[in-house]
Amino acid sequence: MKVGVDMAKAKAPSFIIDVEIKGKKRDFFLIESELEINRVIYNTSLGEYLKREKQMKRTKRYKKLVRISRAIKSHLAKNSNKEKMKYYQNEQKSLSEEFKKLREEFGLTEYSMHEYIKQVRNHFKGKINSIIAQKTATRAWNTIKNKLFGKAKKVAFVKRGDMDSFEGKNNQTGWRFKEGKVISNDRVFALKVIEMDMYLKEAFHLLTTQQIFQYKNQDGETVSEFYKVKYVRILKRIVRGSVRYYAQLVCAGYPPVKRDKKTGLVKYHLGEGPVGIDIGTSSIAVSSKSKVLLKNLGENIKKVEHVQREIRLLNRKLDRSKRATNPLNYDEAGRIRKGKKQWGFSKNYKKLKAQLKELYRKLALYRKVSHQYEVNRMVMLGDKFYIEEMNFKALQRRAKKTEVSEITGKYKKKKRFGKTISHRSPASFVSILSRKVIALGGTFIKVKTSTFKASQYDHKADKCKKKDLKERWHKFDDGTRVQRDLYSAFLLMNSNLLGLESDRTSCLNTFDQFFKFHEKEIEKIEKENEVILNSGIVLKVKKTARCAA
Repeated sequence: MKVGVDMAKAKAPSFIIDVEIKGKKRDFFLIESELEINRVIYNTSLGEYLKREKQMKRTKRYKKLVRISRAIKSHLAKNSNKEKMKYYQNEQKSLSEEFKKLREEFGLTEYSMHEYIKQVRNHFKGKINSIIAQKTATRAWNTIKNKLFGKAKKVAFVKRGDMDSFEGKNNQTGWRFKEGKVISNDRVFALKVIEMDMYLKEAFHLLTTQQIFQYKNQDGETVSEFYKVKYVRILKRIVRGSVRYYAQLVCAGYPPVKRDKKTGLVKYHLGEGPVGIDIGTSSIAVSSKSKVLLKNLGENIKKVEHVQREIRLLNRKLDRSKRATNPLNYDEAGRIRKGKKQWGFSKNYKKLKAQLKELYRKLALYRKVSHQYEVNRMVMLGDKFYIEEMNFKALQRRAKKTEVSEITGKYKKKKRFGKTISHRSPASFVSILSRKVIALGGTFIKVKTSTFKASQYDHKADKCKKKDLKERWHKFDDGTRVQRDLYSAFLLMNSNLLGLESDRTSCLNTFDQFFKFHEKEIEKIEKENEVILNSGIVLKVKKTARCAA
């Protein structure tokens, strides 16, 4: 059983209760058949969207709009005149409206597909609920939408047996939750509930008694609602080589807080005071009124190193097997040949691939547990958290510009932080922390990096100093040195009420205490001989940092 929070699309807060479904193999035939029908609906919807997109792109009107769009973008890139910029921005807005009308004409909208899939549903004699079919069509729309708006170059169809989930829109029809069980038509599925799980018991109590929760909407108004199950999601997972089925109950409200099993009291209380967090791709710096922390992300689980070693070895085995079974697909230098190729894989390759998938599942689980462990202790430091906005997705992408190194004269690598972000998952950490803080009644503020300038500001000199990325220490005019990330966290902790800039008076009042904590933390890191990635802390005994989760 797992309980998480789902705030991707929700206006009101919501959380997920993840419970395994009880039953024998024959009981799961219904789920498997519905997964296959949903796969067909998804692929059919996606194929139809691609046909409509192709028809739209063949029209003269679309080609004309594309030419105008390119011209406007070039003008916006070149012009610095404010009046001209406003004119071209308005032209861009009107052009986006024209594109929208054209898409609507060719049926490239979410709800146009809901009408189209009625035929597909009738083909299967109504075996699948109409609401679930519509949600699957919406899933296809979300896929093609990325291609339409330039976020993806192509789309992928789902292979037979690879569809792993489907969901409804409400808890009234189709798959629904009622009286502690999941129901579909006349079939009733029991759930595996652990009796000692206080967390789950409290979550079910909030739902059955229909407790009231409050939240603020986008306009800042306080809204009251009842705890309830919004809809049910059915999920298929492969755990240690065996197929398991889960029911995810997407509920309205805040998740219950963790309690001690013996006493029943709240385990992790929200602290008092502001907390500044400077998060990077591999490490995190925290500054509060009671403590200062500098840590690598995802290193609380020791098993991570072992799993990553197994992944590296398995990848080598897979590559050797792939090359042995497909020698004609490689050139003399061992590179994959260009053009169309046919790939063949041995039985051993498929077994190794399944093992690799299991290892990645474990790695993701260890990383999540590590983040949750760290977050539970971090919320006790304060009740108002400040963190800089970071676009981790952009940092994963390869660099577009081709640059030559001044030192070597060779081309610079276009790789950026893709591998590090994959291993450390900083965005996931921020997401878990924000949900936990808000659920406990605290505030979580994301400040804009461009305006706040936490990595450049000097509160003693009251001015900004630009620093290269390689400079890991901030030096004051009096010769005092502080670790750059910890100092950024300190400046964020002393943010003004709006989170626009650091409050200099507050910085001057709290710096001496921060510096004491800072020196203790640096001393602790050096004493424990702990490698903090990209920190600039030089250890007396050399030690290599291993890639943890």
